[in-house]
Amino acid sequence: MRRHRTTARGVLLSLLLAGLTAAALASPSSGRVEHGVPRLVFPLVAETALWDNYGDSRGAHSHAGIDMENPWRAPVVAVEPGRVEYADSNLGGCMLYLYGRSGTMYLYIHLNNDRTPKSDNKGGCRQDVTYAVPDGARVVGGEQVAWNGDSGDAAGNPHLHFEVHPGGGSDVNPFPHLKRAVHPLFSARRGSTFSLGLRGQLVGVGAASVELEVDRVRYYPGGQWLKVPARSVELGIPADAVVPAGLLGDVAGSSRRGFRSSVPVVAFTLKSKVTAGALLGESGSLQLGRLSPTR
Repeated sequence: MRRHRTTARGVLLSLLLAGLTAAALASPSSGRVEHGVPRLVFPLVAETALWDNYGDSRGAHSHAGIDMENPWRAPVVAVEPGRVEYADSNLGGCMLYLYGRSGTMYLYIHLNNDRTPKSDNKGGCRQDVTYAVPDGARVVGGEQVAWNGDSGDAAGNPHLHFEVHPGGGSDVNPFPHLKRAVHPLFSARRGSTFSLGLRGQLVGVGAASVELEVDRVRYYPGGQWLKVPARSVELGIPADAVVPAGLLGDVAGSSRRGFRSSVPVVAFTLKSKVTAGALLGESGSLQLGRLSPTR
């Protein structure tokens, strides 16, 4: 684990891009590149308060990243494929470097070091307390790498400080990249088995799929319901899906937006292996297991 005395602008970096290979990982973060930074996966799962505080005064220096308000222990994810490296400092607390496949380095600061929600600082900066993957792990975009917290000088104020360093050089404003980022639907370890609970509105029916407007997600096994930015999610309908009679109506030949009004529902997906597409909720990546109306 690397240790640093400060998180100010201009901190020296070493071992940049060590161990990355051109054939590393498939990227879910596609789209045009801006200043060497590809379209990112948003670094947090859960509804997030986001505003542009890059460059704000921080005493003797200016703010080198963006602070994002988010619940304690909200999942923190990789914004593009790459390799992670643990670090810590007095000010930043538990930190993580992501050396992206694009050549951009990302810095995550104030990660969790608590065993309880009481800011006890008793967990240290280690795997399964702070980090969701081993030091040096290679990850895909959207894969969970850590948990949000209040370590370092953020005690009592859980938030993520996030920096973007194109080519491993000076920091640039992350705000425009975060505004256009793809939001992950959930977070989990690549290759693990999962299922999801999805709460929201049933807004469309196709011949072999349903469309939900989702605002709450739960990951199984072991997750809790998280409020997420409202988004559309398409679920395939296998033959053995459990759906109350009449809820979908006659789906044969119906349109995607086949309802006069939306219907509140909770859906549960079939068990599957975590893929990059599933993490982002891409079409065709999730299959419906059970659908029920809610009131």
